[in-house]
Amino acid sequence: MSNRRLRGLGGLIALFCISCQAVGSDPEAVVQKFIAAANTGQNHEVYKLLGPRSQQRLAELRQSAKRVSGRLALQPEDFLAVGRSPPAWEVAGVRLLRQSQTEASVQVFSTAGDRHALTLVKVGGEWKVELPGG
Repeated sequence: MSNRRLRGLGGLIALFCISCQAVGSDPEAVVQKFIAAANTGQNHEVYKLLGPRSQQRLAELRQSAKRVSGRLALQPEDFLAVGRSPPAWEVAGVRLLRQSQTEASVQVFSTAGDRHALTLVKVGGEWKVELPGG
């Protein structure tokens, strides 16, 4: 392979790596991935995209269920109710509202004009979604 082709290939690989890194470092992209996983019922993927507070709340629900049932058959992501029924409204897009080094807010909006803000936190260099309500 010629040096020119190697340089071109190296440039493509670098561009690919930068774009991969950008997806994890972009709060809007994380929310889009979160929504896609939820819409397709991929609870395990949704769970991986959750922040520590949300994961802790799900773990507490799991422990509570264990105390009630006497056994531990459920996983934390089993408490997520996503992708099970058609959404009340269809997502039209997302928009970054604010971002600091450790926290971001992303607005999710529908074609009907409904808007909901999600809070994201940076954990280990990756953005994670914190569910509202706790």
